[in-house]
Amino acid sequence: MSHIRSRGVRAALAAATALVGIGGATLAAGLTAPAASATSSAPPQHYLCYVASAKKGFTVPPGIILINPIAPNGVKPTVGPANLLCNPALKIIPGATFPITNPTWHFLGFKITATQASATLTVSNQFGTGNVITGNPNELLVPSWKSLTGPPNQPVSAPPGEDHYTCYPVKLAKGSKFTPPSAVSVQDEFTPASTGPVNVTVGKPQELCLATTKILPTGQQFPPSDPTLHYLCFKVTKTPIINPVFVQNQFGTGPVTVKVTKWLCLPSSIAGPTG
Repeated sequence: MSHIRSRGVRAALAAATALVGIGGATLAAGLTAPAASATSSAPPQHYLCYVASAKKGFTVPPGIILINPIAPNGVKPTVGPANLLCNPALKIIPGATFPITNPTWHFLGFKITATQASATLTVSNQFGTGNVITGNPNELLVPSWKSLTGPPNQPVSAPPGEDHYTCYPVKLAKGSKFTPPSAVSVQDEFTPASTGPVNVTVGKPQELCLATTKILPTGQQFPPSDPTLHYLCFKVTKTPIINPVFVQNQFGTGPVTVKVTKWLCLPSSIAGPTG
């Protein structure tokens, strides 16, 4: 069994200790640590993901290939419409605060369909370590710019240093569990500054997103800058939303409608696959 351990995830756990004791006044003053460059060693951040839709502006070329730790030879999915938007998020648990370290990094998720053998992976993050079993891939997370006021109009199509992810629905293997703290609060760009972090209830893990090399039909490749950083996404209760938002990425630019909070995604490391 190969063991893939993210230095960034360990850094996030270490950073939590240094950030213990940050109070509401500090949070109200700002959600983020200084913006990290594409080559910095800043701890990885959390994401809040929302069910979303985009009716125009994005065109995905057919024939994209996705390579990740459980698809080393690549999978060629059928890519459907955008259906997910992910924002970087501040997360607070008893005794620790995890800030936003790259505030420009967002994801627009596109529905994908493909058939792939299931795999059992050992996943580790701040909520524990457990074994998960993957289903067929169902989501491609595309690095994206996001604006609340109009098209981002950035000179490059995606934030430098941000990676693609292939996501898989997961179920817990027998005897495995993760244990979120009873008190978890989060805050992202949709949360009014006047209210501060929102208390949420975190459920079971539902999705595992694996760092991915995306290959376009032209042969152009987009390998991950950190192939060891992955995300395990947990069901989470509702948080505030804002509409519309505007997104720009390699597939186009357009308005996106945000519907409801879906997941809280934690930086994670993996070991495996097995079986």
